Amino acid sequence: MTAVDSARDVAEINVLLTQYGSTLDREDDEGWVGLFTPDCRYEVYGRAFEGHDGLRKITGGAPKGLHLSAQPLVQVDGDSATAQRSFLFVDRSDQSMRTGWYDDELVRTDEGWRLKVVRCTFLGPDGPQDRP
Repeated sequence: MTAVDSARDVAEINVLLTQYGSTLDREDDEGWVGLFTPDCRYEVYGRAFEGHDGLRKITGGAPKGLHLSAQPLVQVDGDSATAQRSFLFVDRSDQSMRTGWYDDELVRTDEGWRLKVVRCTFLGPDGPQDRP
């Protein structure tokens, strides 16, 4: 893989991770689900949600709001990659805020880069935790 290929991969992953927040903010649940592999796993609130049906359970019960994330730190290794990104979530109902980070595992598919594993960690008053 050349430096140009690697830079292209990082750029494509950055677009995917931007779409992550944008689709949620615009309540495009199916668009958000489409950013993941069919066999994905999403870890949040001390639970693991498996596959696209598991993701739909998250969107059905999750609060709506604004998802802001920092520039991710992306590492590409062939057809797999990892990303670390910090986030700020502003709840639409009461403007309360949550902070934390995501640890992502991504894979290259025929449709482009997709999220395979997302681990959500919240940052609370006593440090990292699995719930806000």
